[in-house]
Amino acid sequence: MKRLLATLTIMAFLFLSIQNTIAAPNIKLCINANCKKPQLIEVTEDCWSDIKEIFATPFSTAKDEQDNMVNAIALIEFDIYHSLARAVGEQNSAEDLYAENSNKNNYRNIKNILNVLLDHHMIEHHLMRRTTTEKGWSGEQTTGLMLQSLSSAKLYLLSSDTSQLGDSAIIKPYKASSIINFDPPAEKINNSLDNDDFE
Repeated sequence: MKRLLATLTIMAFLFLSIQNTIAAPNIKLCINANCKKPQLIEVTEDCWSDIKEIFATPFSTAKDEQDNMVNAIALIEFDIYHSLARAVGEQNSAEDLYAENSNKNNYRNIKNILNVLLDHHMIEHHLMRRTTTEKGWSGEQTTGLMLQSLSSAKLYLLSSDTSQLGDSAIIKPYKASSIINFDPPAEKINNSLDNDDFE
């Protein structure tokens, strides 16, 4: 029995060591109009270490996870755009490259970031649904990503202030009456080369 316990302890230690040495992931970064050829940018080790620390809180709640998501998005966006700026040369700063990108691409990139976090089992309390647009009381439209809590089934809208690199996204409760394009037409889904639905 003691030998079995010792073996299991060693195996657990080795598993955790391997987990901690896994290389930082790559993010597909959309920077052209139709995103047919996204740039594959590796998250730096320092950034990935910060991300793992953000999500390391034991027994996190759905609200904690929402806070972690918006912080992780801001950190990873900042990191990968600076890596891209170094790759393309000194004529473009990371902030310029971000500002020149389209709003649609910014949400594609956030979706790609969240997919990586899901793949690494950092997001455990939410599912991504789809991109949608919310109409405010003044008639202004806000694009966002629909999230659903696994514990309560409540829906949330993740919207991003895409005006400046490094700004945090906002997650707020979804209001059914204010969503104006929850389901895209079926023919658009079937015929599109770049389907933005998550399901």
